[in-house]
Amino acid sequence: MIAGIDVGKVSYIAVIEGRKIVYVGTLENCDVEFEFAGIDAPLSFPKEGYFRECERKLHRMGIRLLPPKFIERIALKGIEIAEGLKKKGVVVYEVYPYATRVLLNIAPKVDKKKAEGRLAILSDLRRFIDVEDVDDHNIIDAIISALTVRLHIEGEGEIVEGRDGAILIPKPQL
Repeated sequence: MIAGIDVGKVSYIAVIEGRKIVYVGTLENCDVEFEFAGIDAPLSFPKEGYFRECERKLHRMGIRLLPPKFIERIALKGIEIAEGLKKKGVVVYEVYPYATRVLLNIAPKVDKKKAEGRLAILSDLRRFIDVEDVDDHNIIDAIISALTVRLHIEGEGEIVEGRDGAILIPKPQL
């Protein structure tokens, strides 16, 4: 099984098996075991400057993002979650749901914080995951994070690497 984790004040998790969602809720309440996890948070900091090398590569692909220093609290919590999961034998990837949305054309131009934006994302997301209506953008990001890892396991992912970090994305030709 594969988990996607949206890191925040409350961290949400979605666990999937194939196209099916097995669990959705808070990370602290999840008792479902999984082998792989995609974490929606920077899992490292730049060696110098604001952006890591992998983030600069995403910028060149037209994918915008915030530098890790701007979301330091989330990054530190993501790193802590990743370390805990690795100790349990889980294979962990840093993912960026917005990059997945752009590369898979999952309503890339909508505002996920607006109801109509979430509905558009869910409509497009159903091409990949059997998902019911979800009215929380954090949970949607957790689902997309799990999808990103699933695609990688199926051979449809690519790791954008740099000397100071790596982000898993779907292959752009998808």
